[in-house]
Amino acid sequence: MRPIGLFVFLAASALAQDAAPPAFEVASVKMNPGFSQADRATWHNTIDHSPTSLTMRNFDLAMAVAWAYHVQRAEVFGPGWIDSTRYDIQAKTSRPSKESEMRRMLKALLVERFQLEAHCETRQLEVMALVNSRAGHRMTASETDGRLQDREDPVRGTVITGASLAELANEMSREVNLPIVDRTGLSGRFDFTFNTQKYLLALRSRVISDGHPPSESDVRVMLLEDVVAGELGLRLEPRRAPVEVVVIDRAHKSPAEN
Repeated sequence: MRPIGLFVFLAASALAQDAAPPAFEVASVKMNPGFSQADRATWHNTIDHSPTSLTMRNFDLAMAVAWAYHVQRAEVFGPGWIDSTRYDIQAKTSRPSKESEMRRMLKALLVERFQLEAHCETRQLEVMALVNSRAGHRMTASETDGRLQDREDPVRGTVITGASLAELANEMSREVNLPIVDRTGLSGRFDFTFNTQKYLLALRSRVISDGHPPSESDVRVMLLEDVVAGELGLRLEPRRAPVEVVVIDRAHKSPAEN
């Protein structure tokens, strides 16, 4: 029986080694010196990933954690500085990797460079629920290859193709800093336009005529509600719901050297 016991021990050891999180082959994490909290012109950020690389420009730690854990930015909580300092992350893998693996690699990188410690928990939060309207949605079932793409049209505005409603909810959440949950029951991917300019003038008139002008954050929510109703034929409803969030317990503001 000894050989069998030894075989089981070796197999368990091999499994334990395989369970180690995947890691990038090379990675650079640097502070972005061009960002200023007081200057909106410096707030733009981008993310680009392929099977062998990940590039995040002008991302704060909360955004990076949100991508690593596959949650919305509004579902990440932690110290006040996590959204006031921006970083550039460039990383390459040793082999082609799926997006899910890339997210795990980023999680490991954040632990390595920021000494990140975080946990997940469920909290009752104010959210915006994306729901169907009585008249039905105005989106078109997509025939693309399954990846979200967008382009600017001089007449129609932003044309989005191949978007799932989960991806749409994630993008809209970044605009209003509120969790947006999909409650439409619709699956698949869709094509639609997202033209905010069509609704700005009418919203501006409403805000000016109001004796108690809303805050900037409220205006963003109002504009998003108008666009979602007018362009997609859906509705956004404020609700209170249990949401799984990521809580940053500890992290260094300055990343470790590359």
